[in-house]
Amino acid sequence: MRGALATAPPHQGRFMVGRDARGKCVVSDSLGLTGGVFTDRQAAVHFAMVECDYAPGEVSAAPPGLVLSVDTIFAGPGREQ
Repeated sequence: MRGALATAPPHQGRFMVGRDARGKCVVSDSLGLTGGVFTDRQAAVHFAMVECDYAPGEVSAAPPGLVLSVDTIFAGPGREQ
């Protein structure tokens, strides 16, 4: 399908490593508790692996075309999205 955004695949672990709308490397947490923007993919994967205590299957790569966001992690009382 041309022009359509990819949808998230079925659950593939707690953390997904990919890119945001600006092309930055991000880690998205399926629980919405943590995550962030990173200087490169290696740093993002390292963060996710440490956060899940290196548990097998808890970190996956976002499929091509899926745009990740960490906005909800940083949103809270008194903060604009």
